[in-house]
Amino acid sequence: MRRTRAAHLGPELRRPLLLDAALPLFSEQGYEAVSMQQIADSARVSKPVLYSCFASKEELFAELVRREDRRLWDLVEDSVPLPGDAEDHESLLRRGLTGMLRAVAEAPDAFRVIYLQPAGEDRVERGRVHWEQRMAEVIAARALIPDREARVLGRLLVAAAELGFRTLLEEPGAWDPDELAAYLARTLMRGIPERR
Repeated sequence: MRRTRAAHLGPELRRPLLLDAALPLFSEQGYEAVSMQQIADSARVSKPVLYSCFASKEELFAELVRREDRRLWDLVEDSVPLPGDAEDHESLLRRGLTGMLRAVAEAPDAFRVIYLQPAGEDRVERGRVHWEQRMAEVIAARALIPDREARVLGRLLVAAAELGFRTLLEEPGAWDPDELAAYLARTLMRGIPERR
């Protein structure tokens, strides 16, 4: 069967479409299992068209991760309090977690690509450090708390969010993002309540 020729869009218009086609493949199969041929087939273009936009799978994947990281960060940043909002640490954690977990619910494929990985890859660790720093900066600027407290809250937030990510992705429907964020923040700050 002969492939229908893709419309000529040029690399700048074609690149986002190729990333869109690659995202579910990487999400479902992982980086190593996906080939450039699969991406080309999914995007309904030839391999030469794909290679005219991305020199390698590594380049394509790196661009995909950058794009999805920006998208997710935009979703999260909106949930962090504005400068001067007086909130306790539990409320800060809850709001940050709510933003992160809502982002997971809205873009599960992006989180699978960025945060779930086969053994031996270190991209999650690099991403974790990056998000810890960004969360600390935003918390310090917006909540007007000392930098050292903001750094700890940033790390705590990312660690708790990773548990939340996995819970939402591995147990679909078991938790609402807002409910899970409130539970995690409350448990982190107050401990596990005694049974009555």
